[in-house]
Amino acid sequence: MFLIRIIKKKVYELKKSKKSVKHEANVFVISIVAILAIALIGINIDKITGNATNVPSFSQKTTISIPLNEKFINAGDYIHMSITPGPKCVNRIVGIYDENEFRRATVQPSSAEFGSNKKLCNPFTVKFKTYSEWIPSEDESGIFFVKVFDYETESFVTTTFTIR
Repeated sequence: MFLIRIIKKKVYELKKSKKSVKHEANVFVISIVAILAIALIGINIDKITGNATNVPSFSQKTTISIPLNEKFINAGDYIHMSITPGPKCVNRIVGIYDENEFRRATVQPSSAEFGSNKKLCNPFTVKFKTYSEWIPSEDESGIFFVKVFDYETESFVTTTFTIR
């Protein structure tokens, strides 16, 4: 309704004007058509692009989960790590680092399960048996880090566990 009133008012003003009414009316009509076309495209952009522009407001972040009963383990025990990749996936190699940031081991899911892809976009779980030599000395805390590279943040996502 409001748009119709504006159009009627503009047409009335154009008729009163001594300028070329026809030219101004054409410019006005073309402007209205252009505005409506832009509005229709804007409203239907997801249908046009196949939801390529649909970015969730809270995108899922990459997480590494270790069961609570495995946060404190003995050297030589198994540790299970569940990785949930974010929107741009993670590197398939999961690194295990000591408290001095020295990489002690790597583990990755079996190629039978995920193929040879460098990037993994679906959640996966890996199991690793820690080495019995990893018993911390008196001057070490026994804290180890599990790291996986996240392609969205272009940095490592980290969690910890402790070997007693």
